[in-house]
Amino acid sequence: MGSLVTERKRFTPEEFFDGLLAALRQQREVIEGEPTQVHRAFYRVLKELQKGSGIDVDLFEVDYDPLYGQSGWFDRALTTAQRDAVLGFANPSYKKITIRLTKEESAAILDAMGAKEEFQRLAGVFTESLTAATPRGGSL
Repeated sequence: MGSLVTERKRFTPEEFFDGLLAALRQQREVIEGEPTQVHRAFYRVLKELQKGSGIDVDLFEVDYDPLYGQSGWFDRALTTAQRDAVLGFANPSYKKITIRLTKEESAAILDAMGAKEEFQRLAGVFTESLTAATPRGGSL
């Protein structure tokens, strides 16, 4: 009996972050938002993963504190990416994060990782969450 269920691709949290970042770069070069909005957008992506997705990520070490709206793991991943010159932002604020990958580099990362469509879907969840939290035409 044949099955249409495909095996989910397994990623480490770091590989997942790299894939998400590459997929985000396909949509935009700059991520703008208050730090809590950026963390909340990441949290929405984590919730999507927990619902079931085409990829499997061991989220044991990936934390999110709903009281403070922060993820220490996500902070460390952003800082590591900045150190590796993949991201640029002014510490300690994430109001404007520049993804320093080219579209070609990010496409190559996604092609090498596989699960490109799922990473793009999750990047869309992140972007939509961030866009919904950002007021149009004014400041807070």
